[in-house]
Amino acid sequence: MPHMVALDTGQQAETTVPAAVLAALAAELDRHFVEVGRTLASAVGAVQRVIGALDGVTHAIDAAAATESVADLRAVAQRLTTLPAAQAERDAELGAIAIQLDVIRARVLEMRDTLRLLEIYGPNIKIAASGEAVFVDFVDGMLHRLQQGEQHIAHILAELSTLAAGITRGSAAYTRLRAEGAKVVPEVPDRLEHDAAALDRYRETLRHGAAELAAAARTVARRVGSALNALQVGDSTRQRIEHVVATLAYADAAERDGDTAVGAHLRALAAAQTHALAADFATGAAQLVEALRAIGDETERLLTLITAMAEGDGGDPLGELDRDVAAVSALTEQLHDADRDTDALVRLTTDSLDGLAQRCDGLRLIRRDVGDMAVNTRLLCRRFGVMGRAVAVVAVEVGTCATQLDRATAAMAAMYASGATIAASHRSRGGATGHRLALAAEVIRDGHVTSERGIRDGEGEARALIAELQAANAVLERPLALASEVAAIGEQLGAQGVRVADTLPGVGDAALRALLDQVAATYTMTAERDVHAGFLLPGMALLTAESEEEDGLF
Repeated sequence: MPHMVALDTGQQAETTVPAAVLAALAAELDRHFVEVGRTLASAVGAVQRVIGALDGVTHAIDAAAATESVADLRAVAQRLTTLPAAQAERDAELGAIAIQLDVIRARVLEMRDTLRLLEIYGPNIKIAASGEAVFVDFVDGMLHRLQQGEQHIAHILAELSTLAAGITRGSAAYTRLRAEGAKVVPEVPDRLEHDAAALDRYRETLRHGAAELAAAARTVARRVGSALNALQVGDSTRQRIEHVVATLAYADAAERDGDTAVGAHLRALAAAQTHALAADFATGAAQLVEALRAIGDETERLLTLITAMAEGDGGDPLGELDRDVAAVSALTEQLHDADRDTDALVRLTTDSLDGLAQRCDGLRLIRRDVGDMAVNTRLLCRRFGVMGRAVAVVAVEVGTCATQLDRATAAMAAMYASGATIAASHRSRGGATGHRLALAAEVIRDGHVTSERGIRDGEGEARALIAELQAANAVLERPLALASEVAAIGEQLGAQGVRVADTLPGVGDAALRALLDQVAATYTMTAERDVHAGFLLPGMALLTAESEEEDGLF
């Protein structure tokens, strides 16, 4: 900081000394206020960055994602709590399906035996018909369809074997799942319920705190605006000092021309302007200091609110949730693996049961074909008299086979309906819930990272802003001291100046009037004109200089 020219009260009253000192003061004042102005300009950006960091904290977890995560945590807790009973029911239902499959297998084997018996009846019909062509053709067609039916039954038996093996694997998976569940119930469900409640509370804290944070941020921004307005005192004071220096230059010129009374009047005007601007500067500078202090206080309050909201009831709620859910995920990893395996096996079993149903529909076609064979055999018998009666004996047996197939098909339909009901029950319970816990953990983890970054950035920006404001206040200490120095110069000028009477003799009166108008034309502030009005000569009117720079503060 350059050394300030001190006012030597013992120096001679050379007219150039006060003007030079005032000019130096104006330059120094300008340097200090430019520095403070840069700080405030930086503060505007800092406030916006703090608000941006604040948004990072308040929106760390999207409201919809938080709601869904709470639901996921509670759903997993409920699933784990009811796991033992649900798995026992699942196991019993799979056992019931296995029993139904055994019954269906027995019926299918019965149908296969019936078809093989019919294959034996075919040659018997040919023999009883003595090789009659129509019977031979009929039997050949019948045997072809019986072979197709037996192939269809072979496919069904293979699917039944696959399904039975799947049920066996499913039962083994249930056993593993029950063992894993016993390791985590009831501790883990209780922790998940606690975590869900904590996440819900954190979300409510964010919702209620957002309005308060927004209000605090607006207050900081408003305080910065007030400080920017108060900063104008530096520029206005500099301009007023420059106008005083210009007035003293007019006084010097008048005195060199021998118009000492004109010079003394202008010096009295300069002294009055100096006293006024010193008082106004002291008031404005104090307001600026208060504005900067208020920004610091509000920023401290905003920082406290951000930290308090992020911490909730204490500690690091999202961090604690993240760590706890991660621990729960590790504890339940084997459980969820078993749950996924079990769910996949159940779906495979129920889907296979659906495929078996389609195969069983084909058995109805076999039953229809055999029924048609019995009817057609009896019709042929009527056309061939004695030979037909011999064939009719075989036709009766074919009809008996058709009846047996009717009963077997009906029994299989009933068994399938029972199995389908059990399969639907499995589907209605939903699948494994391990992925829901993973989704909730991801939301919490992302929210924790975002929140931590927002708090870190917000604290950093806020503390930097507070430090800048403190530095600005330190810079203002010197300008605040300038007020008394300017006032002292005003006293010196007052001793040099004398206000003239109403008029001056000769050309001096016109010269003074002209100079007063020239000085008035330089003013840019109301306060200057108000002081100037007290030095006008009778009959003079104050000239108003239009200036876009006039701020109207003084």
